[in-house]
Amino acid sequence: MIKAAAPLLLAMLLLTSCSTTQSPWAALPRFKEQDQANLVVRYYSDDTSYVLKPQKNDGPFLTILTKEAVLDVAKQQPGRQLAVVILIHYGVPGEAEAVEQNWKSLLAGAGYQRVVFLRASSGMRANGLPILAGGG
Repeated sequence: MIKAAAPLLLAMLLLTSCSTTQSPWAALPRFKEQDQANLVVRYYSDDTSYVLKPQKNDGPFLTILTKEAVLDVAKQQPGRQLAVVILIHYGVPGEAEAVEQNWKSLLAGAGYQRVVFLRASSGMRANGLPILAGGG
Protein backbone atom coordinates (compact mmCIF):
# COMPACT_ATOMS: atom_id res chain seq x y z
CA MET A 1 0.00 0.00 0.00
CA ILE A 2 2.86 2.41 0.79
CA LYS A 3 4.48 1.62 -2.56
CA ALA A 4 1.21 2.46 -4.34
CA ALA A 5 0.78 5.75 -2.46
CA ALA A 6 4.35 6.97 -3.03
CA PRO A 7 3.83 8.17 -6.65
CA LEU A 8 0.64 9.98 -5.63
CA LEU A 9 2.42 11.72 -2.74
CA LEU A 10 5.31 12.72 -5.02
CA ALA A 11 2.90 14.16 -7.58
CA MET A 12 1.09 16.16 -4.90
CA LEU A 13 4.38 17.51 -3.57
CA LEU A 14 5.45 18.63 -7.04
CA LEU A 15 2.11 20.28 -7.74
CA THR A 16 2.09 22.24 -4.49
CA SER A 17 5.73 23.31 -4.87
CA CYS A 18 5.09 24.60 -8.40
CA SER A 19 1.96 26.46 -7.41
CA THR A 20 3.73 28.41 -4.66
CA THR A 21 6.58 29.62 -6.88
CA GLN A 22 6.10 33.32 -7.51
CA SER A 23 7.46 35.59 -10.18
CA PRO A 24 10.24 37.92 -9.02
CA TRP A 25 7.94 40.79 -10.01
CA ALA A 26 5.05 39.65 -7.78
CA ALA A 27 6.35 41.63 -4.79
CA LEU A 28 7.03 44.84 -6.73
CA PRO A 29 4.67 47.82 -6.33
CA ARG A 30 2.14 48.29 -9.12
CA PHE A 31 1.78 51.36 -11.32
CA LYS A 32 -1.45 53.39 -10.95
CA GLU A 33 -0.74 56.69 -12.73
CA GLN A 34 -1.55 56.00 -16.39
CA ASP A 35 -4.09 58.84 -16.50
CA GLN A 36 -1.52 61.34 -15.16
CA ALA A 37 1.27 60.28 -17.54
CA ASN A 38 2.13 62.65 -20.36
CA LEU A 39 3.83 59.91 -22.39
CA VAL A 40 3.49 56.11 -22.30
CA VAL A 41 5.80 54.04 -24.51
CA ARG A 42 5.92 50.27 -24.96
CA TYR A 43 9.54 49.64 -25.96
CA TYR A 44 10.75 46.49 -27.71
CA SER A 45 13.89 47.71 -29.48
CA ASP A 46 15.34 50.90 -30.95
CA ASP A 47 13.43 50.11 -34.15
CA THR A 48 10.15 48.96 -32.60
CA SER A 49 8.14 50.89 -30.04
CA TYR A 50 4.52 51.86 -29.62
CA VAL A 51 3.35 55.17 -28.18
CA LEU A 52 0.26 54.34 -26.13
CA LYS A 53 -0.26 57.87 -24.84
CA PRO A 54 -0.81 60.00 -26.79
CA GLN A 55 -1.90 57.07 -28.92
CA LYS A 56 -0.33 56.94 -32.38
CA ASN A 57 -2.23 54.83 -34.92
CA ASP A 58 -2.05 53.77 -38.55
CA GLY A 59 -5.75 53.25 -39.09
CA PRO A 60 -6.96 50.74 -36.49
CA PHE A 61 -3.43 49.62 -35.58
CA LEU A 62 -0.80 51.18 -33.35
CA THR A 63 2.03 52.77 -35.33
CA ILE A 64 5.43 51.12 -35.02
CA LEU A 65 7.95 53.86 -34.23
CA THR A 66 11.73 54.04 -33.97
CA LYS A 67 13.34 55.46 -30.85
CA GLU A 68 13.95 58.75 -32.68
CA ALA A 69 10.30 58.99 -33.71
CA VAL A 70 9.22 58.31 -30.11
CA LEU A 71 11.49 61.13 -28.95
CA ASP A 72 9.91 63.45 -31.53
CA VAL A 73 6.47 62.64 -30.06
CA ALA A 74 7.83 63.11 -26.53
CA LYS A 75 9.17 66.56 -27.38
CA GLN A 76 5.79 67.64 -28.78
CA GLN A 77 3.92 67.04 -25.51
CA PRO A 78 2.94 70.25 -23.71
CA GLY A 79 3.20 68.63 -20.26
CA ARG A 80 6.37 66.79 -19.30
CA GLN A 81 5.85 65.75 -15.71
CA LEU A 82 5.71 61.96 -16.19
CA ALA A 83 6.96 59.60 -18.89
CA VAL A 84 6.39 55.86 -18.66
CA VAL A 85 8.44 53.25 -20.52
CA ILE A 86 7.12 49.69 -20.54
CA LEU A 87 9.96 47.22 -21.03
CA ILE A 88 9.82 43.63 -22.21
CA HIS A 89 11.79 40.95 -20.37
CA TYR A 90 15.52 40.92 -21.14
CA GLY A 91 17.41 37.64 -20.79
CA VAL A 92 20.88 39.17 -20.70
CA PRO A 93 21.95 40.52 -17.28
CA GLY A 94 22.41 44.28 -17.32
CA GLU A 95 20.58 44.80 -20.62
CA ALA A 96 17.42 46.19 -18.98
CA GLU A 97 19.51 48.59 -16.88
CA ALA A 98 21.30 49.88 -20.00
CA VAL A 99 17.97 50.43 -21.77
CA GLU A 100 16.58 52.21 -18.69
CA GLN A 101 19.61 54.50 -18.42
CA ASN A 102 19.42 55.41 -22.10
CA TRP A 103 15.69 56.23 -21.97
CA LYS A 104 16.04 58.11 -18.70
CA SER A 105 18.80 60.26 -20.19
CA LEU A 106 16.89 60.92 -23.43
CA LEU A 107 13.59 61.76 -21.73
CA ALA A 108 15.22 63.92 -19.05
CA GLY A 109 16.98 65.74 -21.88
CA ALA A 110 13.56 66.32 -23.45
CA GLY A 111 12.39 67.94 -20.20
CA TYR A 112 10.55 65.11 -18.44
CA GLN A 113 10.62 65.49 -14.65
CA ARG A 114 10.05 61.82 -13.86
CA VAL A 115 10.56 58.63 -15.85
CA VAL A 116 9.04 55.36 -14.64
CA PHE A 117 9.92 51.93 -16.01
CA LEU A 118 7.42 49.08 -15.92
CA ARG A 119 7.68 45.36 -16.62
CA ALA A 120 5.54 44.47 -19.64
CA SER A 121 2.87 41.81 -19.67
CA SER A 122 0.20 41.02 -22.22
CA GLY A 123 -2.05 43.89 -23.13
CA MET A 124 -1.34 47.56 -23.65
CA ARG A 125 -2.33 49.10 -20.31
CA ALA A 126 0.27 50.56 -17.96
CA ASN A 127 -1.88 50.51 -14.81
CA GLY A 128 -1.27 47.39 -12.76
CA LEU A 129 2.18 46.62 -14.18
CA PRO A 130 5.13 46.09 -11.82
CA ILE A 131 7.33 49.16 -11.33
CA LEU A 132 10.97 48.39 -12.11
CA ALA A 133 12.42 51.87 -11.52
CA GLY A 134 11.39 55.49 -11.02
CA GLY A 135 8.34 54.81 -8.88
CA GLY A 136 9.14 57.38 -6.20
